[in-house]
Amino acid sequence: MAGNLTDTVEVRTVEIRPPSLREETTIVVRLSVVVIAIVGFYLANTAWSVDGRPARASGLLPYQTLVSEAASPSQLLFRELQEGLLEAERIRTATGGWPSPDALAEQGIPPFAKDPTAKGPAYRWIVTHRNTFINYRGIPSVTGAPAWLLLIQEPVPDAPPDPSPEDEEHHRLPHGLLLHVSVWTHADGAELSPALVQVPQAAGWIQLRVNAPGIGYVPPPTVKTP
Repeated sequence: MAGNLTDTVEVRTVEIRPPSLREETTIVVRLSVVVIAIVGFYLANTAWSVDGRPARASGLLPYQTLVSEAASPSQLLFRELQEGLLEAERIRTATGGWPSPDALAEQGIPPFAKDPTAKGPAYRWIVTHRNTFINYRGIPSVTGAPAWLLLIQEPVPDAPPDPSPEDEEHHRLPHGLLLHVSVWTHADGAELSPALVQVPQAAGWIQLRVNAPGIGYVPPPTVKTP
């Protein structure tokens, strides 16, 4: 009886084969196409615009542009304003007040001091101060040249401490005062009102930045005068 049961049992062997070379190649090709498509979409939307020109850096607002994209004279004046700002901050720390453009010019601080070798329009610098806002305004001597604005905002008295990290728009003075600073330019410089500016973007000013927002501050490169 036992022998009969043994004879009736069927043993089935199943052979498991890996995918064929052709199938594996197809899978790899499909995955490669997907990866290439994703990378291409990313580059198309971050590096280049549809007309072949470099696209705007990620994070820039409509009224912002990178100083590296500006003409050489503008890059040079931007750097000089950065130097002038540091000296003005030093005087603010030492005296408790912001220096006049004439006081900075007497010390030979650019761009407030006249440079006889500089090319392009001359600028008349004025400073206006209201509450926590300070403007250093560069007014061109000729029509059609851009105006410049160094905007400084001090914290409101008795306000909670500002947690913003130090970067190109946030400068902390040695005694702890955190300033909001920015550099702006306006195409119609000679026609603008000299009144204090608090919201430059609402009046057609363009902010120049070293880096797009969210990127750590890197000092602008040295610009050689042509």
